[in-house]
Amino acid sequence: MQIISLFTPTPQFANDLADVARIFWGGAQFRINEPGGDTSITHTETEENGTRRCRVEMTGAASGASERQATISPDPLLEKRYHKRLIKQTLYDVMKQTTGMNPPWGSLTGIRPTRLLYEGMGRGLTLEEAVEEARLTFDIQPEKAQLLQDIVAVQRDLTLPAPDEIDLYVGIPFCVSRCAYCSFLSGEVGKGKQLPPYVDALTREIEGTLQLIQEKGLRPRAFYMGGGTPTSLSASMLDRVLAACRPLIDRAQEVTVEAGRPDTIDEEKLSVIRAHGATRISINPQTMHDETLSRIGRRHTTAQTEAAYALARQKGFHHINMDLIAGLPGENLEMFLQTLAWSRGLSPESLTVHTLSIKRSSLLHLWEASLPDGAMVAQMVDAGRREAAQRGMTPYYLYRQKHQAGNLENVGYALPGHACIYNVDMMEETGHVMAVGAGAISKRVDPAKGRIERAPNVSEISQYMERVDEMLDRKRRLWDEAWT
Repeated sequence: MQIISLFTPTPQFANDLADVARIFWGGAQFRINEPGGDTSITHTETEENGTRRCRVEMTGAASGASERQATISPDPLLEKRYHKRLIKQTLYDVMKQTTGMNPPWGSLTGIRPTRLLYEGMGRGLTLEEAVEEARLTFDIQPEKAQLLQDIVAVQRDLTLPAPDEIDLYVGIPFCVSRCAYCSFLSGEVGKGKQLPPYVDALTREIEGTLQLIQEKGLRPRAFYMGGGTPTSLSASMLDRVLAACRPLIDRAQEVTVEAGRPDTIDEEKLSVIRAHGATRISINPQTMHDETLSRIGRRHTTAQTEAAYALARQKGFHHINMDLIAGLPGENLEMFLQTLAWSRGLSPESLTVHTLSIKRSSLLHLWEASLPDGAMVAQMVDAGRREAAQRGMTPYYLYRQKHQAGNLENVGYALPGHACIYNVDMMEETGHVMAVGAGAISKRVDPAKGRIERAPNVSEISQYMERVDEMLDRKRRLWDEAWT
């Protein structure tokens, strides 16, 4: 493991600088303003006549230097953003020079790169001009810049949330087993002792949330039940939760229920979901290879996925989303191509291609697994893009995570008319969210002013059940606050 000593007069930006270095050296560990690393990165800067000059030098196992300068903004908020950007890009110059690498997303480390385009268009640029500005500013590779342009073009055809519209998220933080790559705070079902009291608490929070929505004069836009795995609940429990949500479901434009694990799906559960008005479900195999599924703890088979799709079609579901993961342990490009070809026969209306991300709280991290080869995963992701295009799908949302193989991305593709508006609302943070369940986060937004306030629920399941009234109070305080 590479140890980097990072010396900077702006320690508040140290994590941002470390993120840039990890684009090139993914597993590096950092010492901030402490000697002893294999490589030293030294950042210095000066200010003169309204201009900030930044210099970054590397010595040790790698060496190089770069300088940049920028005009200091009189706006404190903008200046903080531009100051951080200047330092990051100066370090990026050194890293690119030293390693000879050309990262697909350049110096970008943020989750939502589409925001750059929306910011540019907010300043009067055309979409094409905003794309070109972002590409040149951050050294984004042309194919990724085109991806951003394609996504924003699709999103612009969707109706934005009105100020009085909300999305409702219902969290079911249980799974029948924990996937090795998962970092969510989900509990394994086990003998199911926690499920009935959780449903009791959840329905109480739903009822209180519906009352708050009515009091505030809010209208439902999209409904999303996620997890975890919602179908880890019994059919009767699913029925109870969805029935509690029915006043909103009946008025929502879109209703999604994740039935992500094929081994949790049966005819009775699908009948319940269908009866309560779901317009979209997810059945997520991640891969077609049973040996990989066993390796990552999925505990279902390809045959079960095929049976679940057939049953869902039989029950009348006309929009099924499929998630696949590029870069799973032990898989190569040929195996991913086989999964893509197999998925074609199941004909999902939308397809999300994820790049494996190893989080610190995942079992893969605990096992000290390393990220797959970035070049190979990039080929997988590109194959997913080509496959989606051949099926007539277009990309409609994108997000990135830290510790992703190849510094790549997760992309949602959909057939015309099948873009998930909840996913877009969440990724672009353009709409309010009322969220219920352990670990769920409610959100109130003012896109015009760039203001977002959140009210998180506690994540630990037993604490949530004991404090559900407090979770309702948090939401009420969020919406009682006067915004000016």
